[in-house]
Amino acid sequence: MSRHHLVAIATRLLISGLVLFGGWGAALCGAQAGTRPPPASFADAFQRGSAWSVGLYMFVPGEDEPRVGAGFFIDDKGSIATAAHLLGEAQQILVALPDRRVVAAEVAGHDEITDVALLRIAGAPRVRPAFASPGSLRVGDWVIAVGEPFGLEHSASAGIVSGKDRHFGDDGELVFIQSDVALNPGNSGGPLLDAQGAIVGMNARTIVGPAGTPGASLAIPIAIVLQLVAEFRQDAAHPTRPRLGALFDDVPPMTAWAAGRHETHGAVVLSVPRGTLAEKLGLRAGDIVIRMNGRAINGSADLVAALLAWQSAEGARVSVIRDGQPQALMLELPSQR
Repeated sequence: MSRHHLVAIATRLLISGLVLFGGWGAALCGAQAGTRPPPASFADAFQRGSAWSVGLYMFVPGEDEPRVGAGFFIDDKGSIATAAHLLGEAQQILVALPDRRVVAAEVAGHDEITDVALLRIAGAPRVRPAFASPGSLRVGDWVIAVGEPFGLEHSASAGIVSGKDRHFGDDGELVFIQSDVALNPGNSGGPLLDAQGAIVGMNARTIVGPAGTPGASLAIPIAIVLQLVAEFRQDAAHPTRPRLGALFDDVPPMTAWAAGRHETHGAVVLSVPRGTLAEKLGLRAGDIVIRMNGRAINGSADLVAALLAWQSAEGARVSVIRDGQPQALMLELPSQR
């Protein structure tokens, strides 16, 4: 066989191999991409979500410049959710609407502990906001933040969900959506949207890394925001939801090991302030809560869920691991003694 024929055969084999491997590569890429490829643009989602996003401008005594933040409608009647830390001692709160009108707002309720506030305005646009279905958000999904960073009206930034149900020891009864979306002053209180423009959370704050390096952005899930807002709207005649008052976190591996356990299930109590329901219940710092009112507690996020569902302090029951031994606690109110 001549060299010419050998070269021709080798060339055909090489081309066939490239086609074959190219086909496999395309098949593998297609399998990895799944059924939800990244969108080519977030323009449609932004246009949809910006219809219920607003800017907030507040005048606070002693501050030279107006305080800037964001918020979003939770109904078509002029109710706006935002971050409570924005309000402070504001004497006047102005709302910049999507149609470029500016109106005054009044505070209808706020909770500094959970950092959620409710505002009301008159003459709101008749647009009913869309909320994402509970549990629909996944780690790795695209999300969009809409706000007023540095006073730049209706700005958008995008990123992915880095984690869900994040709980921090000093945040009490809250969990967060973690993302790598860029949040700047003026984004607080604004909506976090999914790739379809539905609201998944309220942007709260950013954790800054060492030496000011970019950190993680945190948003309060919309289900918690709506629950807290509903509590603001309740009549004074309705009993308020009990507050445990203790600080708690996930169980570190060393804490579990010291307690004679080989798993990190539960939530470890960090502190029990005086006069709280946690103190009346008999909780102590170092206790590992494994059950509350019939709910299994696998982590601090589960304890947050149990506390948000807690309707009556009377007869509350908590199971803990204390000094390596299980113990049952029950809240006894004065009327029960």
